Amino acid sequence: MRYLTAGESHGEALVGILEGFPAGVGMTAAYIERQLLRRRKAWGRSGRQRRETDTVRILGGLHRGATTGAPIALLIANRDARPLSASAVPLPGHADLAGALKYGFSDVSIVRERASARETAMRVALACFPRRLLGGLGITVAGRVVRIGDVVDERDSSGHGNLHEAMRRELDSAAAAGETLGGEFEVVARGVPLGLGSCVQWDRRLEGKIGAQFMSLNAVKALEIGAGFGLSGSKGSAAQDAICRDHSRRGFYRPTNRSGGIEGGMTNGELLVVRAGMKPLPGAAGNCASLDLRTGRTASPRRYRSDTCAVPAAAVIGESLLALALADALLEKFGSDSFQELKARVESWRQQCRVPLRRSA
Repeated sequence: MRYLTAGESHGEALVGILEGFPAGVGMTAAYIERQLLRRRKAWGRSGRQRRETDTVRILGGLHRGATTGAPIALLIANRDARPLSASAVPLPGHADLAGALKYGFSDVSIVRERASARETAMRVALACFPRRLLGGLGITVAGRVVRIGDVVDERDSSGHGNLHEAMRRELDSAAAAGETLGGEFEVVARGVPLGLGSCVQWDRRLEGKIGAQFMSLNAVKALEIGAGFGLSGSKGSAAQDAICRDHSRRGFYRPTNRSGGIEGGMTNGELLVVRAGMKPLPGAAGNCASLDLRTGRTASPRRYRSDTCAVPAAAVIGESLLALALADALLEKFGSDSFQELKARVESWRQQCRVPLRRSA
């Protein structure tokens, strides 16, 4: 399974194609728009989100409300479409300078238009198909905000819960001061079958595929799975998850989950826990020194409309990114022609994993 997106932040529309997705998964534009609304209405967003409606057109890949196995094509029109406002002063913390030099532009706004996080609206839309597929297999994906600035939510890794009240106050204070904030978010997947991914080659390890999804999200600068960085200070005897088994439907299980549901590049049947750290967005960098690319002189970049904090929205987007990675791994292991075949194979595999292994020949 693979996907592509195209379009600019203030262009006419975003477009996306999802290929390699099985037939027989139900979908409606209304379902996609509900997920897009969660992204758009997250706390800390800019005024632009009141202008956009994120209305989706499904252009191909569905027949009578279900996928056909053909490439899925989506379009989201931008209501805030407008001509580019030319600028030769790159914004620190953005893609402006590197992109302008790489592609030979003197107008950094050309780079900014594609590098913008507006593109993630299409990723959320495309990921609705994997979300539905996972849901049909008893797999749920949910995100939560862990940290906003200096405020940490100490609740457990449930993957659920509203934004902590202290976080809202921190966001409101930053917005009033014209500042931006970073933070951390966590995404948890439940019901993931054992054995997704592989240990046989570096590029087939599931952590790498999850990392590619999350590290491609704007402003994400750190990623951990399970206890992550916390394990770096542990002794080996205290860092592993014991293997247990009961005789009920559960089968093999771990009483702890320090590895976050992945060992040796493969899922082990426990909760899959991914946490990402985001830097503050560069929208408040108007007082940060830059250069005019035409004159070479020191210049102050223009202040741009920006989210105060993108972490609450990123928790929603992160659900989509994990759904894309897991669906791809599922289809790689069990096949991608039709959902009914996939469901039967997954259930058969789950039953097989509950039975003790026979001695190898």
